Amino acid sequence: MEYDEMDEPVLLTSNGRRKRRLPQNSSRYKAKENRYSGNDLVASVACTHNSSWCRAVTLNESDLLYIKQQLFFTNDKVKQDAILLSHMEAMPCKRRRQQVEAEEKRRHRDVSIKYAVLKEDKTKVPVCHASFLSIFCVKKDRVQSIAKYWLENGKARPENRGGAREIEEQTAKKDMVRKHIQSFNCRASHYARRGAPGRKFLPSDLSVAKMHQLFLEQNHQQVSYSLYWSIFVYDFNLAFGHPAKDVCSSCVKFRIAINDPDLTAEEKRNKILLYTLHRRRARQFYDTLNDVGDTFTVCFDIMENLVLPRSAICQTYYSRQVYFYVFGVVRHRGRGEPQSRNEINLYTWLEYENSKDSNIVASALHHYFTSVARVDLRQCQSLRLFSDSCYGQNKNINVLSMLFALRSQLYPQLNITYFFPIRGHSFLPADRVFGRIEQDIRKHTTILLPEEYNNILLKHGTVYQYGKEWQCYDFKEAAARFTTTQRSFKISEARVLQISGDKLGLKPAFAGEFCQHSVLKRGKKWFQFKPAPLPDVNCVKEAKRTDVLKLLSELGAPKAVQEFYEKVLASDGGKDIEQDLEDE
Repeated sequence: MEYDEMDEPVLLTSNGRRKRRLPQNSSRYKAKENRYSGNDLVASVACTHNSSWCRAVTLNESDLLYIKQQLFFTNDKVKQDAILLSHMEAMPCKRRRQQVEAEEKRRHRDVSIKYAVLKEDKTKVPVCHASFLSIFCVKKDRVQSIAKYWLENGKARPENRGGAREIEEQTAKKDMVRKHIQSFNCRASHYARRGAPGRKFLPSDLSVAKMHQLFLEQNHQQVSYSLYWSIFVYDFNLAFGHPAKDVCSSCVKFRIAINDPDLTAEEKRNKILLYTLHRRRARQFYDTLNDVGDTFTVCFDIMENLVLPRSAICQTYYSRQVYFYVFGVVRHRGRGEPQSRNEINLYTWLEYENSKDSNIVASALHHYFTSVARVDLRQCQSLRLFSDSCYGQNKNINVLSMLFALRSQLYPQLNITYFFPIRGHSFLPADRVFGRIEQDIRKHTTILLPEEYNNILLKHGTVYQYGKEWQCYDFKEAAARFTTTQRSFKISEARVLQISGDKLGLKPAFAGEFCQHSVLKRGKKWFQFKPAPLPDVNCVKEAKRTDVLKLLSELGAPKAVQEFYEKVLASDGGKDIEQDLEDE
Protein backbone atom coordinates (compact mmCIF):
# COMPACT_ATOMS: atom_id res chain seq x y z
CA MET A 1 0.00 0.00 0.00
CA GLU A 2 1.18 3.49 -0.80
CA TYR A 3 0.30 6.72 0.96
CA ASP A 4 0.50 10.39 0.25
CA GLU A 5 2.93 10.62 3.20
CA MET A 6 0.75 13.23 4.90
CA ASP A 7 -0.41 12.54 8.45
CA GLU A 8 -4.00 13.50 9.17
CA PRO A 9 -5.97 13.53 12.43
CA VAL A 10 -8.44 10.71 13.00
CA LEU A 11 -12.02 12.00 12.72
CA LEU A 12 -15.38 10.62 13.76
CA THR A 13 -17.49 9.62 10.76
CA SER A 14 -21.20 9.19 10.25
CA ASN A 15 -20.52 6.01 8.26
CA GLY A 16 -18.09 3.82 10.14
CA ARG A 17 -16.11 0.90 8.82
CA ARG A 18 -19.13 -1.26 9.64
CA LYS A 19 -22.77 -0.35 9.50
CA ARG A 20 -24.64 -0.38 12.76
CA ARG A 21 -27.32 -3.01 13.02
CA LEU A 22 -30.74 -1.43 13.31
CA PRO A 23 -32.63 -2.83 16.33
CA GLN A 24 -35.97 -2.58 14.52
CA ASN A 25 -34.72 -5.15 12.01
CA SER A 26 -34.02 -7.84 14.58
CA SER A 27 -36.41 -10.77 15.01
CA ARG A 28 -36.56 -10.13 18.76
CA TYR A 29 -37.70 -6.55 18.23
CA LYS A 30 -40.29 -7.61 15.64
CA ALA A 31 -41.67 -10.28 17.99
CA LYS A 32 -42.00 -7.72 20.79
CA GLU A 33 -43.64 -5.22 18.45
CA ASN A 34 -46.12 -7.85 17.28
CA ARG A 35 -46.83 -8.88 20.88
CA TYR A 36 -48.05 -5.39 21.83
CA SER A 37 -49.59 -4.41 18.50
CA GLY A 38 -52.90 -6.26 18.90
CA ASN A 39 -53.10 -6.91 15.16
CA ASP A 40 -54.21 -10.53 15.50
CA LEU A 41 -56.53 -9.96 18.50
CA VAL A 42 -60.30 -9.52 18.33
CA ALA A 43 -62.19 -7.63 21.01
CA SER A 44 -65.32 -9.40 22.35
CA VAL A 45 -67.70 -9.52 25.32
CA ALA A 46 -67.15 -12.54 27.57
CA CYS A 47 -70.34 -12.32 29.68
CA THR A 48 -74.10 -11.88 29.50
CA HIS A 49 -74.45 -9.62 32.52
CA ASN A 50 -76.90 -6.72 32.36
CA SER A 51 -76.77 -5.13 35.77
CA SER A 52 -75.56 -1.98 37.44
CA TRP A 53 -72.01 -3.31 37.87
CA CYS A 54 -71.68 -4.79 34.34
CA ARG A 55 -73.40 -3.50 31.26
CA ALA A 56 -71.05 -5.09 28.68
CA VAL A 57 -73.97 -6.42 26.61
CA THR A 58 -74.82 -2.83 25.59
CA LEU A 59 -71.55 -2.52 23.64
CA ASN A 60 -71.74 -2.99 19.87
CA GLU A 61 -68.98 -3.85 17.37
CA SER A 62 -68.10 -0.22 16.75
CA ASP A 63 -67.72 0.40 20.49
CA LEU A 64 -65.53 -2.66 20.94
CA LEU A 65 -63.21 -1.59 18.11
CA TYR A 66 -62.99 1.97 19.49
CA ILE A 67 -62.17 0.74 23.01
CA LYS A 68 -59.49 -1.64 21.73
CA GLN A 69 -57.85 1.11 19.67
CA GLN A 70 -57.54 3.26 22.82
CA LEU A 71 -55.05 0.69 24.10
CA PHE A 72 -53.22 -0.42 20.96
CA PHE A 73 -52.56 2.95 19.34
CA THR A 74 -49.04 2.51 20.77
CA ASN A 75 -46.69 -0.49 20.96
CA ASP A 76 -45.06 0.76 24.17
CA LYS A 77 -45.99 -1.58 27.06
CA VAL A 78 -45.43 1.09 29.74
CA LYS A 79 -47.87 3.47 28.02
CA GLN A 80 -50.38 0.64 27.55
CA ASP A 81 -50.21 -0.17 31.26
CA ALA A 82 -50.99 3.47 32.08
CA ILE A 83 -54.00 3.35 29.74
CA LEU A 84 -55.32 0.18 31.38
CA LEU A 85 -54.90 1.78 34.83
CA SER A 86 -57.05 4.74 33.70
CA HIS A 87 -59.95 2.27 33.12
CA MET A 88 -59.55 0.64 36.52
CA GLU A 89 -60.35 1.66 40.08
CA ALA A 90 -58.14 -0.35 42.43
CA MET A 91 -58.69 -0.54 46.21
CA PRO A 92 -57.75 -2.86 49.08
CA CYS A 93 -60.13 -5.70 49.88
CA LYS A 94 -62.58 -4.66 52.64
CA ARG A 95 -64.37 -7.95 53.22
CA ARG A 96 -63.39 -11.60 52.78
CA ARG A 97 -66.04 -14.30 52.51
CA GLN A 98 -65.19 -17.95 52.80
CA GLN A 99 -66.62 -19.44 49.61
CA VAL A 100 -64.36 -22.51 49.75
CA GLU A 101 -64.26 -24.75 52.82
CA ALA A 102 -60.73 -26.12 52.25
CA GLU A 103 -58.31 -23.53 53.55
CA GLU A 104 -55.50 -24.55 51.19
CA LYS A 105 -57.73 -23.74 48.20
CA ARG A 106 -58.80 -20.31 49.42
CA ARG A 107 -57.47 -17.26 47.48
CA HIS A 108 -56.21 -14.35 49.55
CA ARG A 109 -56.56 -11.38 47.20
CA ASP A 110 -55.26 -8.03 48.45
CA VAL A 111 -56.73 -5.92 45.63
CA SER A 112 -60.30 -5.26 44.65
CA ILE A 113 -60.82 -3.71 41.21
CA LYS A 114 -63.77 -2.03 39.51
CA TYR A 115 -63.64 -1.82 35.70
CA ALA A 116 -65.16 0.66 33.26
CA VAL A 117 -64.65 1.36 29.55
CA LEU A 118 -65.20 4.51 27.49
CA LYS A 119 -67.59 4.14 24.56
CA GLU A 120 -67.33 5.99 21.26
CA ASP A 121 -69.89 8.57 22.48
CA LYS A 122 -67.60 9.31 25.51
CA THR A 123 -69.88 7.61 28.09
CA LYS A 124 -68.52 5.25 30.72
CA VAL A 125 -69.81 1.70 30.85
CA PRO A 126 -69.05 -0.54 33.86
CA VAL A 127 -67.93 -4.06 32.94
CA CYS A 128 -66.92 -7.18 34.80
CA HIS A 129 -63.45 -8.66 35.09
CA ALA A 130 -63.93 -11.25 32.34
CA SER A 131 -65.33 -8.78 29.79
CA PHE A 132 -62.62 -6.22 30.59
CA LEU A 133 -59.95 -8.81 29.73
CA SER A 134 -61.68 -9.94 26.53
CA ILE A 135 -62.41 -6.38 25.31
CA PHE A 136 -58.81 -5.19 25.75
CA CYS A 137 -57.36 -8.64 24.83
CA VAL A 138 -55.08 -8.79 27.87
CA LYS A 139 -54.36 -11.42 30.52
CA LYS A 140 -55.49 -11.31 34.15
CA ASP A 141 -51.94 -11.39 35.62
CA ARG A 142 -51.04 -8.20 33.77
CA VAL A 143 -54.12 -6.40 35.13
CA GLN A 144 -53.54 -7.64 38.69
CA SER A 145 -49.87 -6.58 38.70
CA ILE A 146 -50.77 -3.09 37.39
CA ALA A 147 -53.36 -2.56 40.14
CA LYS A 148 -51.13 -3.97 42.88
CA TYR A 149 -48.20 -1.72 41.91
CA TRP A 150 -50.46 1.34 41.88
CA LEU A 151 -51.75 0.58 45.38
CA GLU A 152 -48.20 0.14 46.72
CA ASN A 153 -46.52 3.08 44.94
CA GLY A 154 -49.30 5.45 43.87
CA LYS A 155 -48.17 5.59 40.21
CA ALA A 156 -48.18 3.52 37.04
CA ARG A 157 -45.59 0.79 36.79
CA PRO A 158 -42.40 1.87 34.94
CA GLU A 159 -40.14 -0.33 32.79
CA ASN A 160 -37.89 -2.34 35.12
CA ARG A 161 -36.70 -4.96 32.66
CA GLY A 162 -33.12 -5.03 31.40
CA GLY A 163 -31.05 -5.22 34.57
CA ALA A 164 -28.91 -2.51 36.14
CA ARG A 165 -28.73 0.88 34.42
CA GLU A 166 -25.15 1.90 33.58
CA ILE A 167 -25.77 4.28 30.69
CA GLU A 168 -23.96 7.27 32.18
CA GLU A 169 -20.91 5.23 33.14
CA GLN A 170 -20.80 3.53 29.73
CA THR A 171 -21.16 6.87 27.95
CA ALA A 172 -18.15 8.26 29.81
CA LYS A 173 -16.10 5.18 28.91
CA LYS A 174 -17.08 5.44 25.24
CA ASP A 175 -16.03 9.10 25.13
CA MET A 176 -12.64 8.18 26.58
CA VAL A 177 -12.19 5.44 23.95
CA ARG A 178 -13.11 7.85 21.12
CA LYS A 179 -10.62 10.44 22.37
CA HIS A 180 -7.91 7.77 22.56
CA ILE A 181 -8.53 6.61 18.97
CA GLN A 182 -8.50 10.23 17.79
CA SER A 183 -5.07 10.73 19.38
CA PHE A 184 -3.52 8.63 16.56
CA ASN A 185 -2.62 9.93 13.11
CA CYS A 186 -3.80 8.32 9.90
CA ARG A 187 -3.10 8.65 6.19
CA ALA A 188 -5.11 8.47 3.01
CA SER A 189 -4.34 5.65 0.63
CA HIS A 190 -2.38 6.42 -2.52
CA TYR A 191 -5.04 4.53 -4.50
CA ALA A 192 -8.71 5.29 -3.78
CA ARG A 193 -10.70 2.14 -2.99
CA ARG A 194 -14.07 1.62 -4.62
CA GLY A 195 -15.47 -0.51 -1.80
CA ALA A 196 -14.35 1.82 0.98
CA PRO A 197 -14.65 5.49 0.03
CA GLY A 198 -13.16 7.87 2.56
CA ARG A 199 -11.29 5.16 4.47
CA LYS A 200 -8.07 6.24 6.18
CA PHE A 201 -5.22 3.98 7.26
CA LEU A 202 -3.34 3.74 10.55
CA PRO A 203 0.30 2.58 10.71
CA SER A 204 0.87 -1.04 9.75
CA ASP A 205 2.46 -1.95 13.09
CA LEU A 206 -0.77 -1.19 14.99
CA SER A 207 -3.84 -3.34 15.58
CA VAL A 208 -7.05 -2.95 17.56
CA ALA A 209 -5.64 -5.22 20.26
CA LYS A 210 -2.49 -3.09 20.62
CA MET A 211 -4.54 0.11 20.72
CA HIS A 212 -6.78 -1.39 23.41
CA GLN A 213 -3.73 -2.38 25.45
CA LEU A 214 -2.31 1.15 25.13
CA PHE A 215 -5.64 2.56 26.29
CA LEU A 216 -5.61 0.38 29.41
CA GLU A 217 -2.04 1.40 30.23
CA GLN A 218 -2.69 5.12 29.75
CA ASN A 219 -6.13 5.48 31.34
CA HIS A 220 -6.27 2.66 33.92
CA GLN A 221 -9.93 2.13 33.05
CA GLN A 222 -11.54 -1.29 32.81
CA VAL A 223 -12.87 -1.19 29.27
CA SER A 224 -13.46 -4.50 27.55
CA TYR A 225 -11.89 -5.29 24.21
CA SER A 226 -15.33 -5.85 22.66
CA LEU A 227 -16.43 -2.32 23.61
CA TYR A 228 -13.20 -0.80 22.23
CA TRP A 229 -13.52 -2.83 19.01
CA SER A 230 -17.18 -1.88 18.49
CA ILE A 231 -16.38 1.85 18.78
CA PHE A 232 -13.42 1.43 16.39
CA VAL A 233 -15.52 -0.19 13.64
CA TYR A 234 -18.83 1.64 14.11
CA ASP A 235 -17.66 5.22 14.82
CA PHE A 236 -14.52 5.39 12.62
CA ASN A 237 -13.77 4.48 9.02
CA LEU A 238 -10.26 3.19 9.72
CA ALA A 239 -8.11 0.27 8.67
CA PHE A 240 -4.48 -0.74 9.06
CA GLY A 241 -2.22 -0.30 6.03
CA HIS A 242 0.65 -2.35 4.78
CA PRO A 243 4.21 -1.00 4.97
CA ALA A 244 4.43 1.81 2.43
CA LYS A 245 6.46 1.40 -0.74
CA ASP A 246 7.73 3.85 -3.35
CA VAL A 247 8.15 6.42 -0.59
CA CYS A 248 10.17 9.62 -0.54
CA SER A 249 13.91 9.04 -0.07
CA SER A 250 14.29 12.31 1.84
CA CYS A 251 11.59 11.27 4.34
CA VAL A 252 13.31 7.93 4.93
CA LYS A 253 16.68 9.62 5.33
CA PHE A 254 15.32 12.08 7.89
CA ARG A 255 13.53 9.35 9.88
CA ILE A 256 16.70 7.27 10.11
CA ALA A 257 18.75 10.32 11.11
CA ILE A 258 16.27 11.37 13.81
CA ASN A 259 16.37 7.92 15.41
CA ASP A 260 20.18 7.87 15.50
CA PRO A 261 21.14 7.39 19.20
CA ASP A 262 24.52 9.09 18.67
CA LEU A 263 22.97 12.46 17.84
CA THR A 264 23.11 15.25 20.38
CA ALA A 265 19.92 17.04 21.44
CA GLU A 266 20.83 20.06 19.27
CA GLU A 267 21.58 17.91 16.19
CA LYS A 268 18.35 15.97 16.63
CA ARG A 269 16.39 19.22 16.90
CA ASN A 270 17.93 20.48 13.66
CA LYS A 271 17.08 17.23 11.87
CA ILE A 272 13.48 17.47 13.05
CA LEU A 273 13.26 21.06 11.81
CA LEU A 274 14.59 20.09 8.37
CA TYR A 275 12.19 17.16 8.22
CA THR A 276 9.25 19.41 9.15
CA LEU A 277 10.26 21.94 6.48
CA HIS A 278 10.45 19.19 3.86
CA ARG A 279 6.97 17.92 4.73
CA ARG A 280 5.50 21.42 4.68
CA ARG A 281 6.79 21.89 1.15
CA ALA A 282 5.19 18.62 0.12
CA ARG A 283 1.92 19.59 1.80
CA GLN A 284 1.94 22.92 0.00
CA PHE A 285 1.84 21.09 -3.33
CA TYR A 286 -1.32 19.18 -2.31
CA ASP A 287 -2.93 22.34 -0.95
CA THR A 288 -2.27 24.05 -4.28
CA LEU A 289 -3.60 21.03 -6.19
CA ASN A 290 -6.90 21.05 -4.28
CA ASP A 291 -7.36 24.83 -4.50
CA VAL A 292 -9.18 24.52 -7.83
CA GLY A 293 -11.49 27.54 -7.78
CA ASP A 294 -12.58 28.55 -11.28
CA THR A 295 -9.47 27.13 -12.98
CA PHE A 296 -9.30 24.17 -15.34
CA THR A 297 -7.06 21.73 -13.43
CA VAL A 298 -5.57 18.69 -15.16
CA CYS A 299 -3.38 15.92 -13.75
CA PHE A 300 -1.59 13.42 -15.96
CA ASP A 301 0.81 10.54 -15.59
CA ILE A 302 1.85 7.28 -17.26
CA MET A 303 0.65 4.08 -15.64
CA GLU A 304 3.01 1.29 -14.70
CA ASN A 305 3.71 -0.83 -17.78
CA LEU A 306 1.13 -3.55 -18.43
CA VAL A 307 2.35 -6.74 -20.10
CA LEU A 308 1.15 -8.97 -22.91
CA PRO A 309 0.53 -11.83 -22.71
CA ARG A 310 -0.47 -11.77 -19.02
CA SER A 311 -0.71 -15.12 -17.24
CA ALA A 312 -0.36 -16.68 -13.78
CA ILE A 313 1.98 -19.50 -14.87
CA CYS A 314 5.54 -19.43 -13.52
CA GLN A 315 7.15 -19.13 -16.97
CA THR A 316 5.62 -15.65 -17.27
CA TYR A 317 7.88 -14.29 -14.51
CA TYR A 318 11.02 -15.33 -16.36
CA SER A 319 9.96 -14.33 -19.86
CA ARG A 320 10.13 -10.98 -21.59
CA GLN A 321 6.74 -9.59 -22.60
CA VAL A 322 5.33 -6.85 -24.81
CA TYR A 323 4.51 -3.61 -22.98
CA PHE A 324 1.04 -2.07 -23.11
CA TYR A 325 1.28 1.65 -22.21
CA VAL A 326 -1.47 3.78 -20.62
CA PHE A 327 -1.25 7.57 -20.32
CA GLY A 328 -3.95 9.02 -18.06
CA VAL A 329 -5.27 12.58 -18.20
CA VAL A 330 -7.73 13.45 -15.41
CA ARG A 331 -9.58 16.67 -14.75
CA HIS A 332 -9.41 17.39 -11.02
CA ARG A 333 -12.36 19.10 -9.34
CA GLY A 334 -10.93 19.47 -5.83
CA ARG A 335 -10.56 17.56 -2.58
CA GLY A 336 -13.32 15.08 -1.92
CA GLU A 337 -14.94 15.50 -5.34
CA PRO A 338 -15.80 12.24 -7.15
CA GLN A 339 -13.85 11.30 -10.25
CA SER A 340 -16.36 11.18 -13.07
CA ARG A 341 -15.77 8.59 -15.78
CA ASN A 342 -16.34 11.31 -18.41
CA GLU A 343 -13.40 13.32 -17.03
CA ILE A 344 -10.94 10.39 -17.12
CA ASN A 345 -9.17 10.02 -20.46
CA LEU A 346 -6.84 7.10 -21.12
CA TYR A 347 -4.45 7.09 -24.11
CA THR A 348 -3.11 3.65 -25.00
CA TRP A 349 -0.37 2.37 -27.29
CA LEU A 350 1.86 -0.69 -27.49
CA GLU A 351 5.57 -1.25 -27.58
CA TYR A 352 5.41 -2.37 -31.22
CA GLU A 353 3.58 0.86 -32.17
CA ASN A 354 5.80 3.56 -30.67
CA SER A 355 8.22 4.35 -27.87
CA LYS A 356 7.45 5.88 -24.48
CA ASP A 357 9.04 9.34 -24.63
CA SER A 358 8.27 13.05 -24.60
CA ASN A 359 6.90 13.00 -28.16
CA ILE A 360 4.16 10.53 -27.26
CA VAL A 361 3.27 12.44 -24.07
CA ALA A 362 3.13 15.79 -25.88
CA SER A 363 1.03 14.24 -28.65
CA ALA A 364 -1.50 12.78 -26.21
CA LEU A 365 -1.76 16.08 -24.33
CA HIS A 366 -2.12 17.97 -27.61
CA HIS A 367 -5.03 15.70 -28.60
CA TYR A 368 -6.68 16.22 -25.22
CA PHE A 369 -6.40 20.01 -25.24
CA THR A 370 -7.39 20.46 -28.90
CA SER A 371 -10.35 18.05 -29.03
CA VAL A 372 -11.54 16.66 -25.67
CA ALA A 373 -11.24 19.83 -23.56
CA ARG A 374 -11.52 22.41 -26.34
CA VAL A 375 -14.97 23.76 -25.40
CA ASP A 376 -14.12 24.08 -21.68
CA LEU A 377 -10.75 25.75 -22.32
CA ARG A 378 -12.33 28.43 -24.51
CA GLN A 379 -14.46 29.43 -21.50
CA CYS A 380 -11.60 29.44 -18.98
CA GLN A 381 -8.93 31.98 -18.21
CA SER A 382 -6.56 29.71 -16.29
CA LEU A 383 -5.23 26.21 -17.02
CA ARG A 384 -3.29 24.41 -14.28
CA LEU A 385 -1.23 21.30 -15.00
CA PHE A 386 0.10 18.82 -12.45
CA SER A 387 2.48 15.95 -13.15
CA ASP A 388 5.61 14.33 -11.74
CA SER A 389 9.09 15.59 -12.60
CA CYS A 390 10.13 12.90 -15.09
CA TYR A 391 12.50 14.72 -17.47
CA GLY A 392 12.23 12.16 -20.28
CA GLN A 393 8.43 12.42 -20.47
CA ASN A 394 6.87 15.51 -18.85
CA LYS A 395 9.38 18.07 -17.62
CA ASN A 396 11.17 19.07 -20.82
CA ILE A 397 11.26 21.73 -23.52
CA ASN A 398 9.29 19.54 -25.95
CA VAL A 399 6.12 19.54 -23.81
CA LEU A 400 6.62 23.24 -23.03
CA SER A 401 6.90 24.05 -26.74
CA MET A 402 3.61 22.25 -27.36
CA LEU A 403 1.98 24.35 -24.61
CA PHE A 404 3.41 27.61 -26.01
CA ALA A 405 2.10 26.79 -29.49
CA LEU A 406 -1.26 25.65 -28.10
CA ARG A 407 -1.79 28.96 -26.33
CA SER A 408 -0.67 31.03 -29.30
CA GLN A 409 -2.76 29.18 -31.90
CA LEU A 410 -5.99 28.28 -30.01
CA TYR A 411 -6.25 29.92 -26.58
CA PRO A 412 -4.55 33.35 -26.54
CA GLN A 413 -6.51 34.35 -23.40
CA LEU A 414 -5.29 31.30 -21.43
CA ASN A 415 -2.82 31.56 -18.56
CA ILE A 416 -1.03 28.19 -18.18
CA THR A 417 0.67 27.21 -14.91
CA TYR A 418 2.55 23.93 -14.58
CA PHE A 419 3.29 22.51 -11.10
CA PHE A 420 5.79 19.80 -10.12
CA PRO A 421 5.72 18.07 -6.70
CA ILE A 422 8.50 17.35 -4.27
CA ARG A 423 10.20 14.12 -5.28
CA GLY A 424 8.53 11.13 -3.63
CA HIS A 425 5.31 13.10 -2.99
CA SER A 426 3.86 12.92 -6.50
CA PHE A 427 0.68 10.96 -5.74
CA LEU A 428 -1.85 12.55 -8.06
CA PRO A 429 -5.54 11.92 -8.80
CA ALA A 430 -4.45 10.07 -11.94
CA ASP A 431 -2.71 7.50 -9.73
CA ARG A 432 -5.98 6.77 -7.97
CA VAL A 433 -7.51 5.94 -11.34
CA PHE A 434 -4.59 3.62 -12.06
CA GLY A 435 -5.14 1.94 -8.69
CA ARG A 436 -8.74 1.10 -9.54
CA ILE A 437 -7.67 -0.21 -12.93
CA GLU A 438 -5.04 -2.46 -11.34
CA GLN A 439 -7.63 -3.85 -8.96
CA ASP A 440 -9.80 -4.73 -11.94
CA ILE A 441 -6.90 -6.27 -13.87
CA ARG A 442 -6.04 -8.58 -10.93
CA LYS A 443 -9.38 -10.30 -11.43
CA HIS A 444 -8.21 -11.58 -14.84
CA THR A 445 -5.65 -14.36 -14.68
CA THR A 446 -5.00 -14.45 -18.43
CA ILE A 447 -4.94 -11.56 -20.91
CA LEU A 448 -3.70 -12.31 -24.41
CA LEU A 449 -4.79 -9.43 -26.66
CA PRO A 450 -4.67 -5.61 -26.38
CA GLU A 451 -8.44 -5.44 -26.81
CA GLU A 452 -8.89 -7.22 -23.49
CA TYR A 453 -7.00 -4.43 -21.73
CA ASN A 454 -9.01 -1.81 -23.60
CA ASN A 455 -12.29 -3.42 -22.45
CA ILE A 456 -11.13 -3.16 -18.84
CA LEU A 457 -10.05 0.47 -19.28
CA LEU A 458 -13.44 1.38 -20.76
CA LYS A 459 -15.04 0.72 -17.36
CA HIS A 460 -12.95 3.49 -15.82
CA GLY A 461 -12.77 6.23 -18.47
CA THR A 462 -12.75 7.17 -22.13
CA VAL A 463 -10.12 5.20 -24.08
CA TYR A 464 -8.23 6.59 -27.10
CA GLN A 465 -6.33 3.94 -29.02
CA TYR A 466 -3.14 4.87 -30.82
CA GLY A 467 -3.51 4.99 -34.60
CA LYS A 468 -7.31 5.15 -34.41
CA GLU A 469 -8.21 8.25 -32.36
CA TRP A 470 -4.77 9.87 -32.05
CA GLN A 471 -1.25 9.73 -33.48
CA CYS A 472 2.27 10.81 -32.55
CA TYR A 473 3.99 14.00 -33.75
CA ASP A 474 7.65 14.95 -33.73
CA PHE A 475 7.59 17.70 -31.11
CA LYS A 476 11.25 17.10 -30.30
CA GLU A 477 12.41 18.08 -33.79
CA ALA A 478 10.04 21.07 -33.94
CA ALA A 479 11.15 22.29 -30.51
CA ALA A 480 14.78 22.15 -31.61
CA ARG A 481 13.95 24.45 -34.53
CA PHE A 482 12.00 26.98 -32.46
CA THR A 483 13.75 27.15 -29.08
CA THR A 484 17.19 28.39 -28.12
CA THR A 485 19.89 25.96 -27.11
CA GLN A 486 21.63 28.42 -24.77
CA ARG A 487 19.17 28.96 -21.92
CA SER A 488 19.47 31.09 -18.81
CA PHE A 489 17.66 28.51 -16.65
CA LYS A 490 17.44 24.80 -15.86
CA ILE A 491 14.05 23.15 -16.21
CA SER A 492 15.20 20.50 -13.74
CA GLU A 493 15.27 23.13 -10.98
CA ALA A 494 11.74 24.38 -11.64
CA ARG A 495 8.95 23.77 -9.14
CA VAL A 496 6.40 25.94 -10.99
CA LEU A 497 6.38 27.05 -14.65
CA GLN A 498 4.12 29.70 -16.15
CA ILE A 499 3.18 30.35 -19.77
CA SER A 500 1.33 33.62 -20.32
CA GLY A 501 3.15 35.07 -23.33
CA ASP A 502 6.29 34.36 -25.36
CA LYS A 503 8.38 34.10 -22.18
CA LEU A 504 8.56 31.33 -19.65
CA GLY A 505 8.04 32.12 -15.96
CA LEU A 506 9.99 29.89 -13.55
CA LYS A 507 9.97 29.45 -9.77
CA PRO A 508 12.30 27.05 -7.91
CA ALA A 509 9.78 26.93 -5.02
CA PHE A 510 6.01 27.13 -4.67
CA ALA A 511 6.28 30.55 -3.05
CA GLY A 512 7.93 33.67 -4.43
CA GLU A 513 7.91 35.53 -7.73
CA PHE A 514 8.41 34.18 -11.25
CA CYS A 515 11.65 34.80 -13.10
CA GLN A 516 10.99 35.43 -16.79
CA HIS A 517 13.13 33.66 -19.41
CA SER A 518 13.12 33.68 -23.20
CA VAL A 519 12.97 30.31 -24.98
CA LEU A 520 11.97 31.31 -28.55
CA LYS A 521 14.57 31.79 -31.26
CA ARG A 522 14.84 35.18 -32.92
CA GLY A 523 12.54 35.46 -35.92
CA LYS A 524 10.35 32.52 -34.88
CA LYS A 525 6.68 32.75 -33.90
CA TRP A 526 4.71 30.15 -31.98
CA PHE A 527 1.78 30.29 -34.40
CA GLN A 528 4.19 28.83 -37.00
CA PHE A 529 4.92 25.82 -34.77
CA LYS A 530 3.62 22.71 -36.58
CA PRO A 531 5.30 19.37 -35.78
CA ALA A 532 5.36 16.69 -38.45
CA PRO A 533 3.66 13.30 -37.91
CA LEU A 534 6.00 10.58 -36.70
CA PRO A 535 6.00 7.17 -38.36
CA ASP A 536 5.27 4.13 -36.21
CA VAL A 537 8.31 2.62 -34.54
CA ASN A 538 8.50 -1.03 -33.50
CA CYS A 539 10.56 -1.01 -30.27
CA VAL A 540 10.39 -4.77 -29.69
CA LYS A 541 13.80 -6.41 -30.06
CA GLU A 542 14.33 -9.82 -31.57
CA ALA A 543 15.11 -11.49 -28.23
CA LYS A 544 11.83 -10.28 -26.73
CA ARG A 545 9.93 -11.35 -29.84
CA THR A 546 11.32 -14.87 -29.46
CA ASP A 547 10.37 -14.97 -25.76
CA VAL A 548 6.82 -13.76 -26.41
CA LEU A 549 6.16 -16.35 -29.12
CA LYS A 550 7.60 -19.09 -26.93
CA LEU A 551 5.45 -18.03 -24.00
CA LEU A 552 2.31 -18.05 -26.16
CA SER A 553 3.12 -21.58 -27.23
CA GLU A 554 3.52 -22.71 -23.60
CA LEU A 555 0.23 -21.03 -22.70
CA GLY A 556 -1.54 -22.95 -25.45
CA ALA A 557 -2.81 -19.72 -27.02
CA PRO A 558 -5.14 -20.07 -30.03
CA LYS A 559 -3.45 -20.20 -33.40
CA ALA A 560 -5.01 -16.90 -34.47
CA VAL A 561 -3.46 -15.16 -31.44
CA GLN A 562 -0.01 -16.60 -32.14
CA GLU A 563 -0.24 -15.51 -35.79
CA PHE A 564 -1.28 -12.01 -34.66
CA TYR A 565 1.85 -11.59 -32.53
CA GLU A 566 4.09 -13.04 -35.24
CA LYS A 567 2.83 -10.38 -37.65
CA VAL A 568 2.77 -7.31 -35.39
CA LEU A 569 6.14 -8.00 -33.76
CA ALA A 570 7.74 -8.29 -37.15
CA SER A 571 5.98 -5.25 -38.64
CA ASP A 572 6.24 -1.50 -38.13
CA GLY A 573 3.10 -1.21 -36.04
CA GLY A 574 0.52 -3.79 -36.95
CA LYS A 575 -2.64 -1.70 -36.59
CA ASP A 576 -4.16 -3.08 -39.79
CA ILE A 577 -3.22 -6.60 -38.74
CA GLU A 578 -5.05 -6.17 -35.42
CA GLN A 579 -8.16 -5.14 -37.34
CA ASP A 580 -7.79 -8.23 -39.56
CA LEU A 581 -7.70 -10.42 -36.43
CA GLU A 582 -10.93 -8.82 -35.17
CA ASP A 583 -12.56 -9.54 -38.53
CA GLU A 584 -11.50 -13.19 -38.31
